[in-house]
Amino acid sequence: MTKFQSFVSVLVSALILIFQLCPSADALYGPSSPVLQLNPSNFKSKVLNSNGVVLVEFFAPWCGHCQALTPTWEKAATVLKGVATVAALDADAHQSLAQEYGIRGFPTIKVFVPGKPPVDYQGARDVKPIAEFALKQVKQLLKDRLDGKSTGGGSSEKKEESNASVELNSRNFDELVIKSKELWIVEFFAPWCGHCKRLAPEWKKAANNLKGKVNLGHVDCDAEKSLMTRFKVQGFPTILVFGADKDSPVPYEGARTAAGIESFALEQLETNVAPPEVTELHGPDVMEEKCGSAAICFVAFLPDILDSKAEGRNRYIQQLLSVAEKFKRSPYR
Repeated sequence: MTKFQSFVSVLVSALILIFQLCPSADALYGPSSPVLQLNPSNFKSKVLNSNGVVLVEFFAPWCGHCQALTPTWEKAATVLKGVATVAALDADAHQSLAQEYGIRGFPTIKVFVPGKPPVDYQGARDVKPIAEFALKQVKQLLKDRLDGKSTGGGSSEKKEESNASVELNSRNFDELVIKSKELWIVEFFAPWCGHCKRLAPEWKKAANNLKGKVNLGHVDCDAEKSLMTRFKVQGFPTILVFGADKDSPVPYEGARTAAGIESFALEQLETNVAPPEVTELHGPDVMEEKCGSAAICFVAFLPDILDSKAEGRNRYIQQLLSVAEKFKRSPYR
């Protein structure tokens, strides 16, 4: 046997051992598990058409973090039984469904609430914070229903009547998008394009669901060739994301479904959110206005500017701004 044949033999044996050691999906959540096991056949009925809150873990059987989460996720399912549904989807076995929701790492936990786009759970991976987050979603769902807000399929017809996607052209593009400090996601399309026609209802649905959170717009490239050239659009549909740097939009390459677009948009919203401003407190009224409604308010007592000079004062303020930027996704002031 040559050295190469020996190497191949050892490699094959190692691969066989790895496959034997890697847990299967059943090893993570067996038939008796309290966690609802999802697949493309039951995802719509158990999650999308559910009348209650559903927490879905997108996992891969070989993922170490997923394996570590398994007992916690099963305990959460037991604790939340009758309150919220705790489910899991093998994203390795059902890749197309995982891609539809923009899953790029494992485990990813998404929370589905009737009538709303799914949101990512980003808290601690322990039973108590997971249960508390789920309970918060349940309470909000009940409040919406008590207030008469539609949270189920009954609102879909109303949403379809209008389109929250803004029609953009060479006259309003700079004013609405480029000069805006807000996040914009823009579809460049052609009316005759088959892919664009298939995307149209999904784009419309995503725009309506994201209204008030993320701006979606659309450009008819047949009528607006100057915008098409300006942003180097070479195929249809092209979706560009205009974040903090409006002059350098980045392409959206995720799933062309409402759920995928919504999930991506909400993720981008978090990364593009502006940090809280650092305000000088002149008196109790300003203190109440700026800190009264905040969960946590940090107040820095700085030396008199005559002692620290302008250079020292600016250095202190820069430190505060850097902290504000770091914790901008938290409810701090």
